[in-house]
Amino acid sequence: MAHLESYDSFKTKKSIDKKNRAKDIALNKKVDDNFVIRRDSSLNTGIVIETGYKETKVLYNGEILTVFGMRQNIPCNQLLFPGDEVVLDDEKKKILHVLERKTILSRNHKDRARRNNVVSNKILASNIDTAVIVVSAYSPPLHPRFIDRYLMILQACGIEPIICLNKSDLKTENDERVIDIYRKLNIPVVETSAINNEGIDNLKFYLKNKRAIFVGHSGVGKSSLTNRIMDFDEIKTGHVGEKSRRGRHTTTSSKFYIWDNNSSIIDTPGIRALDVSSFNASEIQDYFPEFESYLNCKYKRCDHIHAPTEDCGVKTAVRDGDIPLSRYESYVRIMEDISVQNQKKTNSEEFNNIIF
Repeated sequence: MAHLESYDSFKTKKSIDKKNRAKDIALNKKVDDNFVIRRDSSLNTGIVIETGYKETKVLYNGEILTVFGMRQNIPCNQLLFPGDEVVLDDEKKKILHVLERKTILSRNHKDRARRNNVVSNKILASNIDTAVIVVSAYSPPLHPRFIDRYLMILQACGIEPIICLNKSDLKTENDERVIDIYRKLNIPVVETSAINNEGIDNLKFYLKNKRAIFVGHSGVGKSSLTNRIMDFDEIKTGHVGEKSRRGRHTTTSSKFYIWDNNSSIIDTPGIRALDVSSFNASEIQDYFPEFESYLNCKYKRCDHIHAPTEDCGVKTAVRDGDIPLSRYESYVRIMEDISVQNQKKTNSEEFNNIIF
């Protein structure tokens, strides 16, 4: 797609497909060898629209079915995700197969309730064409570092990004400068106000004939935007806490909505943090396409942080205003997070070697 040319040059579809197949295989191991099957146009399939522990809601031939359980006694929400295309048994009571996924959107999830803040891979949805990163101009405020991290995740998953600035009627000059950075990266930016019903038609234009997902912090207005697009007020919405200035988790699970022919939305629960520490430090610069023209550093393996400015093409470009400072700061913070995570992993391995 033309508007993504500058943002996915280093990734190939082959490598993305390989990652998706690996995730399919990992899920397949939880059941049997033929749970995930190849796509076949002759199959009559349904679409998973919501999953729970014991049941799954499936859109099948225009009817919403509640399917209880799987072929094996495994929680539905560990194997199936909104957007999955599934084959049901003859009685439409169980799911026999899930079709091989075109794309899989996942992110790291840190379980703080468990010892050592265990990090696991959380799958949000499958077979997604477009992900809308919804941010807010006010309450909660705009966080460009969150955008940068989600752009990395989407690029790694092979999913087209769109940025939606909601509550745009309250934007400041600084918000406009931040958003303009992403316009210059040729990423579509849509400004909306769900309360005032502004910019909704423009958002629909980008989502037409696509399977889209809304992602972002709690309280930015994902469910409100879904309400506007669907033209109803049934999706629960919430507000931002006065003390924390953080949004509340008004959507508790990902849900699938069809708003037009071949056009759908998956509304996801809001999150407060986005962990990217599982990425390899050596590839992080590849997720910042504006760095590409300034990699004429003195040292071949320059990390663009510790080298003197005069020896680093990227740091020189930041100094001269050719690379936005906010993007460079995001890069540095991500590299620091990865370094800390790697050090924790090393310390843990050394400790285990001593004990055992």
